[in-house]
Amino acid sequence: MTGFTVLGGGISGLSTAWYLAQRLPRTATITVIEGSDRLGGWVRSEQRSAGAAAVLAEKGPRTLRTGTSREALAVLELVDDLGLRDSVVTAARTSAAARNRFIYYGGELNRMPTGLASLIGGLPPAARCLASGIWRDLTTRSTRDGSLADESIHSFVERRFGAAVDDNLASAVMRGIYAADTRDLSARALLFPFWLADRTGSTGVLRGLARVAKLSRARNAAHAQRDLAERNAHAERRRRNPDFWEKVDAASMYSFGDGMQTLADALAASLRACPNVRVLTGQPAVALHAKEDCAEVALAGGQAVQAHHVISTLPAPRLAPLLGTADPSEALASMPYSSVAVVNVAYAARNVTPVDGFGYLVPRASATASGALGVVFDSHALPPQDRGADVERLTVMLGLPSGTSATVGAVEEAALQTLREHLRISQAPADMDATIAAHCIPTYTVGYVDRLADIHSWVSRQLNGRLSVVGAAYGGPAVPQCVLHARDLVNHHLRLDASSALEAPQNVTGLEEIVRGFDI
Repeated sequence: MTGFTVLGGGISGLSTAWYLAQRLPRTATITVIEGSDRLGGWVRSEQRSAGAAAVLAEKGPRTLRTGTSREALAVLELVDDLGLRDSVVTAARTSAAARNRFIYYGGELNRMPTGLASLIGGLPPAARCLASGIWRDLTTRSTRDGSLADESIHSFVERRFGAAVDDNLASAVMRGIYAADTRDLSARALLFPFWLADRTGSTGVLRGLARVAKLSRARNAAHAQRDLAERNAHAERRRRNPDFWEKVDAASMYSFGDGMQTLADALAASLRACPNVRVLTGQPAVALHAKEDCAEVALAGGQAVQAHHVISTLPAPRLAPLLGTADPSEALASMPYSSVAVVNVAYAARNVTPVDGFGYLVPRASATASGALGVVFDSHALPPQDRGADVERLTVMLGLPSGTSATVGAVEEAALQTLREHLRISQAPADMDATIAAHCIPTYTVGYVDRLADIHSWVSRQLNGRLSVVGAAYGGPAVPQCVLHARDLVNHHLRLDASSALEAPQNVTGLEEIVRGFDI
């Protein structure tokens, strides 16, 4: 027996298994265990009908950013390797979706500045606090409490830039990403360069960013060989498929004609085509056991799967119970997750929204009882997904407070109320469908970085060094972060070059580089 078991068939688990399949010899088995009956996790695309037209409804992530960051390139290169180039649809950098992003404030949509040219007409009401906030930071010496290892984003932004910058702007962005309040979210985890600039100097955050950039370059020098190899490999793939890379270079974002599930389906199909890969669905893991020379995963149906190493991509609170109570992890078991309702609304007409753009977010200053986090103008963001039909697709995102229950009917009415109040849309939709996504986004609350270090230590003690973790709870919740975390674990941290190394304990948690990245 020489093999790996991957727990979870979401985008993290599929990516991890796929990278393993590229690295391991065909004699090494890979088993993917997914407890539900489908693969892809929160990535889910459905085809629905709006009148006579077929419409795409994204239930989870809907677009991916282009760019040159390692995260962006990791997904683009995966798309390239999976042969999905012709399925990609893009939004040009000059498109309205790229240029027009709004915040709902003062009862109207406020277009956010995207560059110097957009400032000619002045700042919108929501962003007028920026000028005084920047001046405050530049003219106020550090007011941090040196005894605090972390603080909330709200506390940090209020202290350095003023409460209005958080209430009107920062809270909107963080609500849109994490469906959580900045009064709960960790500044150290989510605003680390800004937090570090304040922590390591006395001249303000903005002045300190240059110092932080220098520190970052010094840290990145440890990865110089890896980064050079990645740049060279990327240059070669650009030479092989120049048309694809020119296309994405001109884009600000992209997805697929049939939605984001295209990526998950392609990963699953590629894995199932590998003779040494097994994909088990509908069989949740119920326990993990350390054996003398391997790890064993017990499944709900009574089957047991043995492997020399287990990689868990499960949500954090689901991992700890699998290992029993002899060495419990409070940090894992208590990690909070946000719940959201995703309401896909389609109209049998175009130009239903009063403005053209990607959509808008709702800051805490404008929050209402509906719980609206924001609205995405899907048809404006990626028109090719409509395939020329006279339709307009919108997605309303609603936050669901912890401990509350919500019905589909209630969230659909809240979505329509949001569209009536914010966009003055009164016509009835041709199709509407609500999805309640309970506990879908890990919430990086104050103290997260220290808890992550505790999780790293805890994982290192489990299964005699035969356990690693990957996923949204650790390296960031977005698809690119999950894919990069999986790729780095497989390509740079696990020892996969010799059969003897495969059989020995790896003693790699998957969190080493992430934890070091928060060092002061």
